[in-house]
Amino acid sequence: MTVFAVEYAYAENSTELRNEHRPAHRQYLCGFLGEGAVRLLASGPTPVNDGALLIFAAEAQAALDEVLSNDPFQKVGGIGAATVTEWNPVIGLLEDFAS
Repeated sequence: MTVFAVEYAYAENSTELRNEHRPAHRQYLCGFLGEGAVRLLASGPTPVNDGALLIFAAEAQAALDEVLSNDPFQKVGGIGAATVTEWNPVIGLLEDFAS
């Protein structure tokens, strides 16, 4: 599996919208904590950048892209931009996922 760092930049003026849909967003992401073609390794907000960082392991970027497009935050317009970068974690808690 390949590891990907996903950076979300929240849409402008979307705080109330995201607050309303945060439970669905988190529940959706929790569905990827187990084994599967896409696995969520870590997720959390980046308050300074008004966004979030999500770390996934995926069999293919296309599978990850599908997961991201179905994120409730994405579906309601809470995400202004998402940047997906392949990442190779060679040191630390995620080193078992290094390629």
